[in-house]
Amino acid sequence: MTKKKLIVAPAAQQDLTDIFTYIAKENLDAASSFLEEITTKIGWITTSNFSGVARDWIRPGLRALPFKKRCIYFRTDSETVYIIRVVHTRQDVAQVKYADSSDI
Repeated sequence: MTKKKLIVAPAAQQDLTDIFTYIAKENLDAASSFLEEITTKIGWITTSNFSGVARDWIRPGLRALPFKKRCIYFRTDSETVYIIRVVHTRQDVAQVKYADSSDI
């Protein structure tokens, strides 16, 4: 298995910060643990050759990986995985802004 390069979009970085901050208000250990788990799952995408679930109805080429009431939205090419957003499953995904890989 070849590990692909990982690029995390600023919006996805902010999503992860917001998730951590929200959970940490109630439980700092849980927030740290969840962030570690989701970061590990993002790393797994780069090594597993996981193609994800197509979300072309949102944006062409967008892929998704559901994870613990969140969904990791990404694009991939032969060398790189681009993490675009990390969105709660209750959010209206059609209203979320998703950058193109070239915009990151």
